[in-house]
Amino acid sequence: MGAISPRAWAILLATYFAYVSVYCARKPFSVVKSVIEKELSISQQNLANIDTALLTTYAIGQLSLGPLVKIVGRKLTLILAFALSGAATAAFGVCDSPLPMILAWGAAGLFAAPASPLFSIVVGESVPDSVRGTVIGIWSSCENLGGAFANLVAARVLAVQGWRAAFFVSGPIVGIWALILAIVLPSDPTAPPAPKATASAAASGPAPSALSIPGVGAVSACYTLTKCSRYCLMFWLPYFLSTYVQLSPASAGSIAALLDAAGALGAILTGIACDTLYGGATLRAAMHLCFATGVSFGAWAFACANGATANVHIAAILAVGFFVAGPGGVLGSSARGLVGFAGRAKEGALIAAVAGLVNGTGSVGAVLQGLFASQLVSLCGWPGLFAILAAAMLSASLLLLPAVAVETAGLQAKLKAA
Repeated sequence: MGAISPRAWAILLATYFAYVSVYCARKPFSVVKSVIEKELSISQQNLANIDTALLTTYAIGQLSLGPLVKIVGRKLTLILAFALSGAATAAFGVCDSPLPMILAWGAAGLFAAPASPLFSIVVGESVPDSVRGTVIGIWSSCENLGGAFANLVAARVLAVQGWRAAFFVSGPIVGIWALILAIVLPSDPTAPPAPKATASAAASGPAPSALSIPGVGAVSACYTLTKCSRYCLMFWLPYFLSTYVQLSPASAGSIAALLDAAGALGAILTGIACDTLYGGATLRAAMHLCFATGVSFGAWAFACANGATANVHIAAILAVGFFVAGPGGVLGSSARGLVGFAGRAKEGALIAAVAGLVNGTGSVGAVLQGLFASQLVSLCGWPGLFAILAAAMLSASLLLLPAVAVETAGLQAKLKAA
């Protein structure tokens, strides 16, 4: 880690804690949902619609990232993302009915969307190849810390000042990072000069789309299933523990937090393993972890169907949380490598477009779980849902094979060139 410059350390620390804070534009509603339901008499369906609004606009924002960065630039996009998502979060606190809440929470999701894909690019560019996997693994633990931090802030403020204050406090926590990022983030990299309009250039055709970059489709499909599985647990694990395992709500909430705790450790160790055991082959590591997650879900489904004790469920939560976190960090930050393997490492707008596509399709997975998880539990029960998630993660491992082949060829070419 000594190869990281002081300037890079400043960027890594700023982006890490900024991303921890951006969860305050995503999590408070889940904390205050039951209070809003009682105080404003809002139906469960409308509460679900508010959740869906954030997840949907978040996916739309990431899928639209390429054109936005091309017009506005990467640094300004991130500054606006924090300023506007913080404002939208605070605005939610003045809402009194479902439609304004849907609009405000949807705006918070839309504006927060650029943070993850663009930060992954900035982090990857800030460190040398020799430690990139380790750094990304450690950095991606901010996702787990962010969820815990945002929950804690909203819960503490709710207990003292009520649900509206939870948003009035959370919004500025996000918005203040717009100023900090304006100071710390590097300027956008200078684009290479456009080639002259020669016959050979004309024959090469227009600039490629994000999906045409080899391996991007495979990574996107894998990330969709991975994020669908992870978000299914994030949204439903406390409910499962309280209703199926028959734990108290307080105990269910505490045990559900183990998912994030195991995930933080898994993300860090995945990054270290990518550099020390996989020689920088991060997608290969992600493929193996997806397979391990599928096996863990399968074992959980079997145990659940055969009267597992609470301790067995805790062991399953720890295993799934540990294995599923690693692929998330790797897949979400894969854009720079895939574009580089295609020989276009200097094209910043294309890297942003690929990052937006990969992360956006992953966010589609989060939307899908919101639409189908409860229906699957009704049809198949909780053992059936875990079996389906097992099949999804095993499929995700297989879907990643073409991208692993691209990565292997690219790393071999890089070694030969060196």
